[in-house]
Order: sequence, then structure tokens, then C-alpha cells
Amino acid sequence: MAKHKPKKHKHRNSAGASAAPAPRRRASIRRGDPPDPWTIVAAAAGGAGSALLSGLAVNQQIVSPEGAALLMIGAGGATAYLADGNARIVGHSMASAGAGQLALAMMGRRAMTKGAAPTPAPAPASSPALPAAPRLANAPHGGGHVIDVFRDAAQQLELIDEDEARMGMRDAAPEFYDLADQAA
Repeated sequence: MAKHKPKKHKHRNSAGASAAPAPRRRASIRRGDPPDPWTIVAAAAGGAGSALLSGLAVNQQIVSPEGAALLMIGAGGATAYLADGNARIVGHSMASAGAGQLALAMMGRRAMTKGAAPTPAPAPASSPALPAAPRLANAPHGGGHVIDVFRDAAQQLELIDEDEARMGMRDAAPEFYDLADQAA
């Protein structure tokens, strides 16, 4: 039996040892053609219009926030599936706005159900008692950063309202004061 040397296998794309490597090309991200301006208008109209209509329906207590969001998702999804052109764009925007509203409605409901019973703060005798903002029971400091910011802003607005009810226009700019009338 004759012994034979094993053959060197060339790789599929190998040009051999004698060829110089090809220079590398820098990959570039290319921007596509800009959309038609009416496509942008359709996208904005679909999202904003459907959010406005569902917000009005929820405000008038015609449907729950979750129900309005699900209606937007369903109607937008059906429009996006069945329509062409700008109507399809409106459907996509409507469905995505509905998905955002559904997420917000679910987070709001979850925060309200998990919130502890509000502790009423002592109210001044001149103003009616205002309900305290619910605090989240499972958070160690009573809520997240965004909830704390909103709670602080609401408390500041309540203080401004109380000050105006007690003092009237005394907090106005100095040009509103008539010092001659106050001295007499």
C-alpha cells in the first residue's frame, strides 16, 4: 500500500496564498427616501385623533379607559390590515396609540388598587378637606420618582390655592398695592 499525502483543502472563498487580501469597505447606513408629507399627516391624525376621541369617550364615562384602548387597538389593527395607502398609516397610528393608552390605563389601575388608604391631612377651617394622593404600598419610599414629582406639584398647587383663599391678592406684585390706602 502506497502512502499518500493528505491534500490541502482550499477554503471556498480563498484566492490562494499569493493573492493580497481585498480592502475592507466601510459599511454605511443609508437613509431611505423621505415619505410623502401626507403620510406624516395621516400618521399624526391617526394617533392624535383617535387618542382625542377615546379620551372624550372616557371622560363622558361612555366606556372604561381599558375598553377605549382595546377599541382603538382593534379598529386600528383592522384598518391597518384591510386598508391601503394613508388609511393603513392611520390604522397603524391608531393601534399604537391604543396600545400606549392600554398600558397607561393598566398601570393607573394597578397603582390605584395597590395604593394604601389615603391618610387625610388636617385641613384649615376655611377650606374643604382635599383627598390625599394615594401612596404605593409596595415601594419603600411611597412611590417612584415620577409619582413623587406629581405629588409634590399637587401639594404646591394646593398651598397656592389655600394662600389665595386666606390672603386674597396680598401676594400680588408691589404695583398692585396702594400704600396710601393702607396707611389711612
